[in-house]
Amino acid sequence: MSNHINIDKRLKERISNVILGTGSYENVKTGNTVSITGDGGTAWNYYGNSYKKLAPRLFTYIPYAEKLEKIDYLLKNNKIDIEEYKRLKYLIEEEYIESYYESRLKNLNIEELINTLENKFGDHIIFLCHEPIDSFCHRRELASYIELKTGLYIPEISTDEKGNIKKLVPIDYKERLIKYMYKR
Repeated sequence: MSNHINIDKRLKERISNVILGTGSYENVKTGNTVSITGDGGTAWNYYGNSYKKLAPRLFTYIPYAEKLEKIDYLLKNNKIDIEEYKRLKYLIEEEYIESYYESRLKNLNIEELINTLENKFGDHIIFLCHEPIDSFCHRRELASYIELKTGLYIPEISTDEKGNIKKLVPIDYKERLIKYMYKR
């Protein structure tokens, strides 16, 4: 049984046309980029378009960052071993996934989002944030959510200065996110 909602072919085509993919500030050098971080990317010297309504809220981000910093410290100072670090990190990420879902994704209307993005930024948008491809990241949670709701995969990409696009293999959050989407 499919988890995604029934959407018409025309809307699927629009989504595919409007959202090209996701990427990091470091890996995307050109394209129709839109930051989805709280500061719009300025901390990473990005001064292009931004759409902060998809950024994690502070009540989601701050506890995550503080807890992650604490367990990083504990690991660095040999207070916990790597297995305990991984276990704690997973739990911290779960809290973040649930909070981001509840605060940003739960009531997100995909068709309204596409309309807004298309009107504000045009097509072939690349959502950006700062995390490297192999790190926990809300842009990939957003991409997983869109896939679960529509059946359309949003790729992680990099672009070079000439506009060449390379598809990358990102972390997939569908299995983790679905727990919160369909909990009773």
